Amino acid sequence: MQIEEYVAGNIKDLCKKRHVSKYRLAQLTGIAQSSLGRIIANESTPSLQTLEKICSALDVTLSQFFQDEKENHLTDKQNEVMEIWNDLSANEQAVVLAMLRGLKK
Repeated sequence: MQIEEYVAGNIKDLCKKRHVSKYRLAQLTGIAQSSLGRIIANESTPSLQTLEKICSALDVTLSQFFQDEKENHLTDKQNEVMEIWNDLSANEQAVVLAMLRGLKK
């Protein structure tokens, strides 16, 4: 698989998982929809700066973006927690973190 296919596939997957449209991704990143369209269509490879913007908008690090999902060492329950976490708003995430920190004491 070429890098363009890998990058495009990961962006598509992350957008789908996070319910982010190409239009919304363009808004979040400040990248033109036409440029995003070329990246998603495997017609161009984003610069590192552009990819960082996309990763930031999709709430993943560059490391997570390039991590092979097959190497996921989380249990099924941990994966479920992560899926739920990704669907929470920033305020809901803060509440959950506060609750978890309270349980830890």
